[in-house]
Amino acid sequence: MEKLGKLVLFRCELDTLNLFSDQLKQGFEYLGYEIFEFDLRQSDLYLGLLYDFIKKGTITAMIGFNMPFFGMQLSSGKNMWEVLGIPCVNILVDHPYWYHNILMRTPRTGIVLSIDLNHSQYIQRFYPHIPCTGFLPHGGTPADHTPKPVKDRNIDVLYAGSLFADYAISQKPDFTRFPFAAEKVCQESIARLLAHPDSTIESIIEDQLLQNGIAFADEELRKFISSCVYIERVVSSHYREKIVSSVAKAGISLTLYGDGWSGCDWIDLPNVHYYGRISPEQVLEKMEDSKIVLNTMPWFKNGSHERIFNAMLRSTVVVSETSSYLKESLPHDTWVSFDLLPDRLAALPQQIIDLLSNEQKLQSIASAGYHLAVAEHTWQKRAQELHRDLLSSL
Repeated sequence: MEKLGKLVLFRCELDTLNLFSDQLKQGFEYLGYEIFEFDLRQSDLYLGLLYDFIKKGTITAMIGFNMPFFGMQLSSGKNMWEVLGIPCVNILVDHPYWYHNILMRTPRTGIVLSIDLNHSQYIQRFYPHIPCTGFLPHGGTPADHTPKPVKDRNIDVLYAGSLFADYAISQKPDFTRFPFAAEKVCQESIARLLAHPDSTIESIIEDQLLQNGIAFADEELRKFISSCVYIERVVSSHYREKIVSSVAKAGISLTLYGDGWSGCDWIDLPNVHYYGRISPEQVLEKMEDSKIVLNTMPWFKNGSHERIFNAMLRSTVVVSETSSYLKESLPHDTWVSFDLLPDRLAALPQQIIDLLSNEQKLQSIASAGYHLAVAEHTWQKRAQELHRDLLSSL
């Protein structure tokens, strides 16, 4: 089969991102692309290997997740990818304000894709020098065998994710370097976000600055928002703990993986089975033995998360916090959604109890979610979308 082109995919220190990259690689190879994998953990070695790959023919694009490769420079100080004329696609699976320094070093050949439509708008406003931006939802990793029926599974409810409440405090900036009451603005923003969890962090911070008589130009505002990213950890941890604890305290059998949960006052309940952090591949294995996967969103208000699609691809019932994108993209019979309004959260434990008592309904939702995800929401499907909507026109 004739090759469509040549792609460079990046590997890094984070297992989750490498799993995404592995899945994209399979999708691109199926389409007919030739792939070179660049391991950022051994950059000196792989630069030589990359040079050999480049000599074989034109590179269609470099593609990586949350990658610092945008800023690679030659000894002359010039951006390597600009000199080579290679398009660089950076897929951000977190909010752009975590990657301010990387985004500022975007080459003229750079393309930034986000997994939340609000994130794309943020980049377009605050990083206008980036020539091309877009939206790419998360994908899921399919199983290599047929999932077993829900009734034969041993885990009632699985939650796999870390709690960052303590870590968030250590990420506070040095507020003394700001010529105004910056800590007050941040505390007020946190209070407003907890009361109005449908809002984005950047919109609340900007509005709170204005309420304190501080009107920043976009460049100053971008810098301030990027220095206050701990706010996301605080507010998302608050709701994450609230959701998971409500299930635990309702007596539901809960299997919990991730860092940061050991200090919770409910962690020793007899129905809670806490095991700490495990690898992304092990999480997928646990999903295969789960009736329900409970999911919270990392303050993505118009985007996706891979846990939803991973669980669907294992024919598990997804009970997840929602977003505007998910509401539009997932038919109601393929998952169970909730938002962060008090009455919805209060009803969540009983909703899960009712689901667990109805095997027929559980299997119906699980099967519908499985077929939807296989058809539309794998990383291989995202590779097809990238080829169709972007790579074929480069």
